[in-house]
Amino acid sequence: MTDDAPALRASFGHDLLTEWIPDALGAADVLRDLARGRAPAPLALEVGRLRVPLARRAEAVPVVPATVRAHLHRTVERALRGFEPAAEVFSYRALTWDYRTAFAARGARMRALAGRGDLPLVLSLDVHRFGRSLPLSTLLGTAWMTDELATLLTRLAAEAGHCLLSSHHWANRVAGAALAPVDAVLGRLVPGRWLRWADDWHVFVRDADEAAHVRAAVRDGLAALGLTLSADKSGLRPAAAVLAGPARDVAGEPAEVWRAGVAGGDLRALRYALPRLTPDARVSAEVPSVVRRWPALLPRAARYLDGAARTAHGRAAVADLLDGAERDPFAAARLLALAGRHPELAALVPGPVLASAGDDGSPVALRELATRVAVVGRRPHLAPEPTPRLAPWVADGGHAGASPPSVATLL
Repeated sequence: MTDDAPALRASFGHDLLTEWIPDALGAADVLRDLARGRAPAPLALEVGRLRVPLARRAEAVPVVPATVRAHLHRTVERALRGFEPAAEVFSYRALTWDYRTAFAARGARMRALAGRGDLPLVLSLDVHRFGRSLPLSTLLGTAWMTDELATLLTRLAAEAGHCLLSSHHWANRVAGAALAPVDAVLGRLVPGRWLRWADDWHVFVRDADEAAHVRAAVRDGLAALGLTLSADKSGLRPAAAVLAGPARDVAGEPAEVWRAGVAGGDLRALRYALPRLTPDARVSAEVPSVVRRWPALLPRAARYLDGAARTAHGRAAVADLLDGAERDPFAAARLLALAGRHPELAALVPGPVLASAGDDGSPVALRELATRVAVVGRRPHLAPEPTPRLAPWVADGGHAGASPPSVATLL
């Protein structure tokens, strides 16, 4: 793997799709730096907090600006330049790793192993709260760790409470590499009969005794890294069980999938439909109530409303969602990113939403969005003081079409 600029820029551009707070400049300056093969170290390692809705719960997560995210991304890739994961590891293998290709390859390997008649059982092994529990000392002791990355991770652990940030490509790369010693154990015990995705192993075994032996070996390997197995997510099943899979494909026209999802309360159908829907008055009228029921849908709803921004029904939906957003920084972040792209939406943002987002205690990325929306909506008196990154954009007229925030998302 090489730290070439085009691959680094493409990888980071994809990584931005999992940002909890979209960047006010669409990270255009950061992507430009990466295209030139550099990502300057930020003056400060600014770490904010944001409570985000997940499918089944809400969770407080650390968030950093795009400049910090890019610097970490590049630093990790430089540290892992000589690292090669085992062939049985399918997740976050390299800078050029692609989710869909890797997931398809994992599925093919699972089917091949499950189809063997001499391996009737599959042992699933998962690490307990891996991202939050991986000790900093474990990472600092790896063979591929560099002084530069060690300094960054140590500072991050002090600021964020743990050394890995969820939804970051760089963090998944580091985490996957840290599990290599356990992969080596499986490579010796059951060569060619296991595979790993993130912190989730599947081991195909002959019988329960072999499964118990493998589980004990993995447990001991994890203990050496300061980690434990998840009792809830680890277990032994018939090998054929992996062929069914936990997911199903949602087929059909997006509008039909949306209607079925609304009628049946099917979150997965709604997630599938939203990014593909064309602006429709009925859908726009339903979006606010659907998002209030499932707040995790808001990033995808914002993407849909981006296409409906110039319609009366789209603006009405945005105005509805903005009601009370001053009490929900996550909602403010997604809606301000949308409003920062459209002057007609920026004008709808209530003053209290801008004030809460621009508060000194808010994450810097949220304050930058508040500045952008206030300027685009021609209410500069409500704008927080521009950060050094945003000051040139403001001085240049603060146009909505200049380096707009992105509402494309994988969340």
